[in-house]
Amino acid sequence: MKIYLVIAKSTIKMYFRRTQSLFWTLFFPVVMMLGIGFFGFGQFTPPKLGVIDYSNSYDSEIFINELSKKEYVEIRMVSETETEKFILEGKIDSAMRISKDFSLESPEVEISYENSKEKIAKEFYDLSDMVISDLLNKEKKEKSIILREKKFENEYQGYKGFLVPGIVALSIMQSGILGVVFTLISYKTQGVLKRLQATPIDPSHFLIGQMISRLLIIVIQTFVLFIIGTLILNIDIALGSIFAWINIILFSILGSVLFLFIGLAISGASPNEDYAAPIANLITFPMMFLSGVFFDTDVFPDWLSIITNNLPLSPLVNALRESALYGTNTLELLPELSIMIVWIFVAFIVGIKTFKWE
Repeated sequence: MKIYLVIAKSTIKMYFRRTQSLFWTLFFPVVMMLGIGFFGFGQFTPPKLGVIDYSNSYDSEIFINELSKKEYVEIRMVSETETEKFILEGKIDSAMRISKDFSLESPEVEISYENSKEKIAKEFYDLSDMVISDLLNKEKKEKSIILREKKFENEYQGYKGFLVPGIVALSIMQSGILGVVFTLISYKTQGVLKRLQATPIDPSHFLIGQMISRLLIIVIQTFVLFIIGTLILNIDIALGSIFAWINIILFSILGSVLFLFIGLAISGASPNEDYAAPIANLITFPMMFLSGVFFDTDVFPDWLSIITNNLPLSPLVNALRESALYGTNTLELLPELSIMIVWIFVAFIVGIKTFKWE
C-alpha cells in the first residue's frame, strides 16, 4: 500500500507543476461555467404549461386545443407522477390539472407552480379564463374558472443551476481522458514506461498509483467547481442534504474511474500524441454537446435520445444534476448507475487489452 501512495504523491506533484494541467482542470471549466451562467442562455423561450387531463371529455379536448393554438405559450401533456419533477427541473413552468367533472360551463382546474413562477401561473390562469369565455361567447365580466393553486417548497434554480452540474461532469471527463492520455503517451514516447519495467516497481503499482492520484485530483476539482457555483452563481447545491453530497461523491468517483479507463484505452491504442489527440477529441467532443451538458436532451428526436442517453457522459451528467439540484437518492438513479458500470467494465477490458509499455 505504501508504494501506491508514494507513486500517487509524486504524480500529484508532477501534475500541479504543469500549468496546462491546471488550465484544463480548473481555469477552463470555471471560465466556461461563469461565462455561460451569467449570459443565461436558454432563458428566452415561450412559457411552458403542462396539462393533466383527468376529464378526457369533449369539452376538455376543445379547451386544450384552443390553448395549443396560442403561439406565445407551449402546451405539453404530462402525467401526475412527473409533474413536480418537470416543474422543479424547469421543463414546464406550471402544471394544470383538469378535473374529472370539467365542463365549459363549470370549468374546474388546479394550477401547480414553484414559488418563483407564480406570475407565470397567474398568466396561464388568465389565458385559460379568456379561452373559456371565447368558447362560450360570453363577455368577460368575471372569472369563470374555478381555480385551486398548489405551490412547491423547492425552487427552480434556472439555467445556472442546470449548467453547473453539467460543467462539473464535463470537467471530470476531460480530466480523466485527457490527463491520462497525454501523460501516458508522453511517458511512452520518452521511454519512461520501458525503463520502469527494469525497476522493482511492479507495473500494476504504477498504474494503480496513477489512478489514485487522478481520482483525488478529480474529487477535489468537483468540490471546487460546486463551491464556486454556490458562492458566485448562488446555486443551492444538494438542498442541504448530506445524502445528496454522498451521491455526488459516489458518481464523481465512478465517473473518474470510467473516463480514466477510457483514457487508458486511448493511450494504449495510440503510438504517439499525433494519433492520441484526434482519437481523444473524436470521443470527447460529441459527448460534450450530446450528453446534456449545456441544454436538455429532450430537444432531440426520440431515436437520437436513445443513443445520447447511453453515452458514457450522459448518466454522469444526469446523476450529478439530479443529486445536486433535487437531492435525488441513489435508488432513483439506478439506471444511470447501471449504464456507468457497464461502460466501466467495457472500458477496463479495452484498456487492459490495448495498453502497451512501449
